[in-house]
Amino acid sequence: MSLKTSMAVLLAAALTPSLASACACGCGMFDVGMPGLALPSSQGGSLNLQQTYLDQNQAMRGSSKIPLSQSPDQRINTTFTNLNAQYQFNRDWGMMAMIPYWQRSFDTNANFGNGAPQNVNSKVNTLSDIRLMGMYTGFSPDMSSGLIFGAKLPTGTYTAPGFDRDTQPGTGSTDLLLGGYRMGQERQWGWFAQGILRSAVSTRDNYRPGDSLQLVMGMHYDAFRHSTHVIPTLMLNGTIRSADSGINSDPYNSGLRSLYLTPGVLLDITKHWQANASLYLPVYQRVNGIQLVPMQVASAGITYNF
Repeated sequence: MSLKTSMAVLLAAALTPSLASACACGCGMFDVGMPGLALPSSQGGSLNLQQTYLDQNQAMRGSSKIPLSQSPDQRINTTFTNLNAQYQFNRDWGMMAMIPYWQRSFDTNANFGNGAPQNVNSKVNTLSDIRLMGMYTGFSPDMSSGLIFGAKLPTGTYTAPGFDRDTQPGTGSTDLLLGGYRMGQERQWGWFAQGILRSAVSTRDNYRPGDSLQLVMGMHYDAFRHSTHVIPTLMLNGTIRSADSGINSDPYNSGLRSLYLTPGVLLDITKHWQANASLYLPVYQRVNGIQLVPMQVASAGITYNF
């Protein structure tokens, strides 16, 4: 029970949600990952449907908030709907997959050469970049440590009309993913830590997204689980992302460092069903150039374990 709880919280935090992928306007700051997936103690799997809401409406230069009038981009409003799946073949090997769907609205001030800049609103509803990952969990009998490896595939569009190259749902790149985790249990408290690196190895259209490193530490409290079926959680999500590169990139306005405090809750509905909810609150944000950032991020989902 505690092992499944630990891994559910770990994956909810670390394979992201990744408050990571900044771009020229901060568009990819929230790169939704694999929430709600518990790791079985033997063969078995999980399916999760997760929805995350991100409203980037605060302009920043460096670590300082600035008026929106100083930013050409005014707002990026995105709802991420992810179908996440995980299956453990045995105590040593497992796999995960994420199929993301984006609903994005992008407001920017465009200059058409005929006077003052005009506000332009563009919208897109489409598939984004799919992630496929393997897990090696055979370092110890309790599966408390492991490696995560895989790829982000170029399945999302990067040619949606009205969007900059770095506000597109897809990067056009194939990215390698490599990470590891460790977790433990002390009486009613569980803890976990993870790091994951993403790096593009194949790019398109002269655009390469910056590499990112996400570090997550967290804990959960299990004392209420048997009486109320509620498991409170608390996490710190840290991200370092380098600037984008290529002719179609904006290296001066991409890349960031951020730290989010993330309170959340897991709810055991039945033996097989579990709900989750989290609120990401920025503790520290520092961006290159001028970018749009969120004031908070909300995520909730439902998981079926089989």
